Amino acid sequence: MTGMLASVMSIAEAELVLNQGVDIIDLKNPHEGALGALDVGIVSEIVTFVGDAILTSATIGDVEPNDLSLHKHIVNMANTGVHFVKVGLFDSRVTQQFIQAINSAANQGVNIIVVLFAENIPGMNELDGLMNSDIKGLMFDTKNKSDKSLCSLLNLDVLEDFIQRAKTHRLLTGLAGSLRLDDIDSLLRLGPDYLGFRGALCNRHDRVQAIDLNQVKKIRNAIPQEKIIGYADKAYNKEILSNGTVA
Repeated sequence: MTGMLASVMSIAEAELVLNQGVDIIDLKNPHEGALGALDVGIVSEIVTFVGDAILTSATIGDVEPNDLSLHKHIVNMANTGVHFVKVGLFDSRVTQQFIQAINSAANQGVNIIVVLFAENIPGMNELDGLMNSDIKGLMFDTKNKSDKSLCSLLNLDVLEDFIQRAKTHRLLTGLAGSLRLDDIDSLLRLGPDYLGFRGALCNRHDRVQAIDLNQVKKIRNAIPQEKIIGYADKAYNKEILSNGTVA
């Protein structure tokens, strides 16, 4: 089962996508880069508003992997009560310093999703190091939101291999990066846990514009929802938080 992730930057946007049955609400500031961070106060307000309705995630900003403040950024965002903290790997290498920072935060109870970028894919040996760390999941995204999309940068074979490798480690998997309605069918066949959207949900498909209800409906209708048990089910979400992918 593949869920729909919607990135929002306000309570109003969170309410809109929640009412349309999205599966995870992601909190980010599209004005501040690929993984721009919202103020922790705003994140706390949105997390409180959403409550236990569905899972939430939040980005920490475009922080370099060897930044000495990385651990602090992760923990500060986790203290808002968000379920997952998304950390970008803004490099093609996975350094020991990066692994130590994310493992240290994970050992404090933070559920970390590492975001990889299609513009600088780490080698498979690098990915093995990440997959054997204490993170909860991995996503592919794009850094340059005004250029090419994920599907134009990486072919389906590469994405499928990534998803299968991550699932053998019981990691959540996600795909994002200027995804469009036309990309959904082919990506669903790969079986990621989530497909992530921002620009496709907004007016004029511009990620810094407000989210548009009709665009949300189009994307939501294109991603089948499980009838018996869904992402809003508390037992299901507990399983995801504890053990990673259940697909």
